[in-house]
Amino acid sequence: MPASNEIPPEIRAKRLFFTVTTGRSGTRYLARVLGLFRGTKSLHEPKPTFSSAFRTVRTAPATAREFWLEHKLPAIARHRAGVYVETTHLACKGFLESLASIGVPFELLHLHREPRAVAKSLLALDTIPGRTYKGVKYYLSPADETFLPISELATRPLTDYQVCYWYCLEIAERARVLAERFAQHGVKMHRVELGEILDADGIARLGERLGLPGFSLRGRIARGWVGRHALNSRPEKKRPVTFSDAELAELEAELHARLAPHMTAAPSDAQLLTRG
Repeated sequence: MPASNEIPPEIRAKRLFFTVTTGRSGTRYLARVLGLFRGTKSLHEPKPTFSSAFRTVRTAPATAREFWLEHKLPAIARHRAGVYVETTHLACKGFLESLASIGVPFELLHLHREPRAVAKSLLALDTIPGRTYKGVKYYLSPADETFLPISELATRPLTDYQVCYWYCLEIAERARVLAERFAQHGVKMHRVELGEILDADGIARLGERLGLPGFSLRGRIARGWVGRHALNSRPEKKRPVTFSDAELAELEAELHARLAPHMTAAPSDAQLLTRG
């Protein structure tokens, strides 16, 4: 294990990709897709997991540096591939700032799925940010320090659906701010629309856009069927969402109206890099 201030030398020779995304957005599928390319190690939530450190880092941001240097980077260094991708949605929730501050080059994939679809999926799985066990353990909460704060709206509680939808808006704002701030440090953010990578042609275009090598032998064989399983839908674990589209639109419009007067300026670059 390296000393706490030592970056494994193998890391410098790799291209590292992490995601900015909500979850319920095709992260597991994206890992499979990018794993079809030569020389690419693409994983969803490998150990040591960001989820194991997420709440610790939210409580004490400085511990993100320790997580990277003593746990995550040594694990990444053990993989021989020149391109390393990790698609978990948790990396963007307090870890990336620290990675930038210690000088490790990386790139970001802004994996986007339509917010209403994500919010409905979270609601159906009873994964309500800040309100249920899974919502607290794996997702940003309104009580956390966020780019789109709503804690001051507690006197008029949001519905569970509105909290899920707020979370999607928060990640969209997070992607915007991180792209702007990290660009100053040479970090590229690539937007990836889930709907555009559901077939072999879309997957190939993504690989070209990211500058990845061509498909591996396995990738050439598998690319024709991989899009059939784009989402980990978990139908057996979902409860019905009975709102009509009109009702959802009304709830979303109310949330947008309530958020508008409470928008705050994005944090400075110095604040961003000292959070983690």
